[in-house]
Amino acid sequence: MFTTNVGIMSLIAVTALIYLGFLHRVLDRMRLTKIQALIILLAMLGAGFLPNIPVYAGLSINIGGAIVPVAVALYLIITADEVNEKRRAIVTSGAVAVLVFLSEKILPMEPSSPAFIMDPLFVPAVIAAVTAYILGRSRRAAFIGGVLGVILTDFLAWGENLVLYQLHVPIVLGSTGVFGAAVIAGLGAVLLAELLGEILERLQGGPRL
Repeated sequence: MFTTNVGIMSLIAVTALIYLGFLHRVLDRMRLTKIQALIILLAMLGAGFLPNIPVYAGLSINIGGAIVPVAVALYLIITADEVNEKRRAIVTSGAVAVLVFLSEKILPMEPSSPAFIMDPLFVPAVIAAVTAYILGRSRRAAFIGGVLGVILTDFLAWGENLVLYQLHVPIVLGSTGVFGAAVIAGLGAVLLAELLGEILERLQGGPRL
């Protein structure tokens, strides 16, 4: 789908920027080296095409689209220096998941709708990126909130189908649209934190992690 292609293209673009050294400061603030970041991005690209891992009642997980980014997010939480930073990242993830989940209930998801202005799979990524930046503020918390929030949204949708409607609707965490949305949300939140955060840092006279 369109969003998935954008997600993959975003990964390729960010991989190139990291390789060329343009995102060195962002990596430093997220406690990642250039080599670690490249390995993670290549793992997401490659593992995304591996067979999905079935879990239960129609739920399955994509390695590159869910397991790898979730592992990175958990690493960033664990390595955060301050307890408030860890707490903010977790709260941001939950808030993003709830807002994106509600947006799918409220916003029109049919191309025939007069209010339809973009690919419906692109909407969660945009909402997640903006929400993660506003609540997370730091580069780490924004990335964590964007990625975990979008993946949690699909988990909520699976739980809703299973508990409320007794339906085993096939849902793959981190695949197809969710893969693209999670990637765009995480990267988008980090870019927002970097660009807008840089402006705030200069105005306030101090760096933000």
